[in-house]
This record gives sequence, structure tokens and C-alpha cells, in this order.
Amino acid sequence: MRIGTVAVLIVLAGLTVLPVVHGQDPVAAARTQLMTALFDVADQTQRGTALSAAHLRLRRMINCLEGPGGKNFTVAAGNPCRGQGSGIFNDLRAATGNAKVGTALRFAEAAHGFALQGIASTDVGVAQTYAWMVAFDLNNALDALR
Repeated sequence: MRIGTVAVLIVLAGLTVLPVVHGQDPVAAARTQLMTALFDVADQTQRGTALSAAHLRLRRMINCLEGPGGKNFTVAAGNPCRGQGSGIFNDLRAATGNAKVGTALRFAEAAHGFALQGIASTDVGVAQTYAWMVAFDLNNALDALR
């Protein structure tokens, strides 16, 4: 009986600690999403891609940045960052007390602006140039969090 009580207490203690131990750190979530977004957009920066493919990759970056509730979120484009956090912007804004977050957020916002300009372009070369700029700023945002 005593062993059973101890076992129950250990299980209950573990359940109490689990949300804290496995709670999502917004900086870690943003970092993971930035890596995913960077790898996804890097594929787009190669020449020879059709305009529709360039727009799709840029929309996917917007989805990673904004998260599912974002103003420019496009369900049909897919979200390569799904399940990794709440969107890069949301996770960075939720992180408090980290001096690096502000710098990362500014780079992420710049990447977002370039992605929006890229999807507005009707020229594949211009869209790919914006994809390069998005990749550059996503990489800078990731570096800021290290």
C-alpha cells in the first residue's frame, strides 16, 4: 500500500511538472520556425523556377511568419512551420526579457515586407530576387537569436 501511494505521488508530481518542462519556449519555437522557413525559401532562390512556384514559396514564408491567424495567411499555400509554434511574429512578440528578440523581430518584419513585394511581382526574376532578400533576413533573424 505504501509503495502504491508513493507511485501515485510520483506520477502526480510528474504530471504537475510536465507542462512546465514541456512548455513551449517562444524563442525556441521562433528559432525552429525560422530554420524551417529558411530551408523552405532557400529552394526558391534558384533560377529557372516558374513564377507560380516563386509566389507559392513566398506565400509559405508569409504563413510561417504570420501564423494561421495572420492577415495574409493563405491556407492553400500550406504552412511548413505548422505545429512548430504560433507563427514567428507571435512567438517573438510573446518572448519577454530577451534582448535579442527585438533584433530578430525587425529582420523577420523586413523578410515579411520583401515576401509581400515578391508575391506582387509579375516577373519571376524579380520574385526570386525578393526570395533571396527574404532568405537573407530570415538568416539574420535566426543569427540574432543565437
